[in-house]
Amino acid sequence: MTENGSGHGKATRCGRRAPAAFSVQDILANFTGGLPVGTEVMTAEGCLPVEYLEPGDRVVTRGGLRVLRDIDTPAPGRFRLVFDRAEVVYAGGIQVMSDSGLPFAA
Repeated sequence: MTENGSGHGKATRCGRRAPAAFSVQDILANFTGGLPVGTEVMTAEGCLPVEYLEPGDRVVTRGGLRVLRDIDTPAPGRFRLVFDRAEVVYAGGIQVMSDSGLPFAA
C-alpha cells in the first residue's frame, strides 16, 4: 500500500515509511556469516529454530523444498545453511537470499 493509495510513491506498512534501501543486516541484527540462534526457518515440518536443523532436513525455499546438505557454525550462536546451489530461504519471517552461491550464507 502506498501513502496516497495510487500505487505510486513510497510504500508504507502499518503507517510507517519503508526504508529507502535495506539489507539482511538491517533485518536480522548482527548478521555476520550466519543466522542467529532462534531464527525460525520454514521447513517441510513447519517453522523450526535454526539450531534444530540437521543435514537432510527439507527447507522451504522460493524454488520449492530443498534438502539441507550441511549446517555450519562459523561463530558461536551463528548457523550457515548449505545447499547444492544458491537458494532463497524463508527465515525469521522474511526471504533471505545468497549473493554469491555456495555455501548459502544464511
